Amino acid sequence: MMKKIKMIRLELDRSIYSDEAVQKAAYRFIDRFAAIVSRADNSIVVEITFGTESSNQREHVVADFKKELLDQNLRLRIKTETEAVRNLILAYAFSKSGLQE
Repeated sequence: MMKKIKMIRLELDRSIYSDEAVQKAAYRFIDRFAAIVSRADNSIVVEITFGTESSNQREHVVADFKKELLDQNLRLRIKTETEAVRNLILAYAFSKSGLQE
């Protein structure tokens, strides 16, 4: 028999995870659960509500969500770290395209 779960609450350290990364990860899982993202002190709080999934399914989905959180956070960090180089490459590419003449 499957039970409806009320909620799983995750508290994430804001010094590690960005708001944007948490929101992007939650959006990627919109088909598997409903999420409310908020702030509390130095934390980002994610309240996850499932439908009728079994306890085992919920555990797997939450584990996958945590992996997605890490992935999104690292993607944003890499984006920030490589922004100057990306802009330089784009500027060079457009300078050779003849579009500005």
